[in-house]
Amino acid sequence: METTAPAPLYEIVRETDVPYGEAPGFWTEAPVRSPFPIFKMMRIFGRRRNLPLTMDLYVPVADPAESRPLLLMMHGGAFFIGNKGESGQVAWCRHFASLGYVAASINYRLGFRLSAKGIRQAEQDALEDADCALACLMGRKDLRIDPQRVFVAGTSAGAVTALNLAYGLYGDRPMDGFRPKLGAGFRIRAVGDLWGYVRDLDMLERARIPIIAFQSEKDPVVPFDSGYPLKAKWFAGKVYGTKATCERAAALGICCRHYPCPEERHKLHLDESWQLTPRFYEIRDKMAAFFAAILESDTV
Repeated sequence: METTAPAPLYEIVRETDVPYGEAPGFWTEAPVRSPFPIFKMMRIFGRRRNLPLTMDLYVPVADPAESRPLLLMMHGGAFFIGNKGESGQVAWCRHFASLGYVAASINYRLGFRLSAKGIRQAEQDALEDADCALACLMGRKDLRIDPQRVFVAGTSAGAVTALNLAYGLYGDRPMDGFRPKLGAGFRIRAVGDLWGYVRDLDMLERARIPIIAFQSEKDPVVPFDSGYPLKAKWFAGKVYGTKATCERAAALGICCRHYPCPEERHKLHLDESWQLTPRFYEIRDKMAAFFAAILESDTV
């Protein structure tokens, strides 16, 4: 399943800070290029408080389509830092909107108490928030989103959430304890796994959703094959990176495109100055081509 990356077609309009819900947590965004505010971190020792959840929307202008595909993008940051306006998220969303997608970059609940239970709660919070964002988007009839043509993608923690959405929440058998907000008539068509992980490879048996994955073979944060994030056995738990995920997907007959990269870095799309790298454009175009091929065929 190969095709040429589509070229931009439309101007776009950006709608910022669109509310999509509220939920109890610690915070929903934190800077990644400046010292982390200590007063914010102190919240993890107190009670979770109700937080507004927001997203930025990128919508094509003057496109004639009666219905549009959706791309839901989620930033990385170890479920602790990051925000929807990170340069890579903005650039990916702007590009896909120019191709005729509605693209959304979401803020979700961040922060966790420093324990295995705490980080798993953060993963669950992010999953619930992404599900809430999808339900909100499906309710926006003015956006003309086709609920059968939904794509989810993210970097690092955002990729973890994308995989959990596709295989844990909207697979044929949702994970125990989770109730998706959207039912019949909603379909995730593919996942963009950008240096993410899954905690249980058996989760891939719950669906047959195509995956495109990128990661450094020398990733210092998330193991490329299997292991412990940041090598922190004491609290993070064992996870499976893109190599192990794609190998299991292939064994199950799931369409998967895996692109190992040689850079010795975690965030392949940004350099030390937080500028977009050439790898960003490669990922953007290969992901766009992969999604376009899926939209053109019902055989994957």
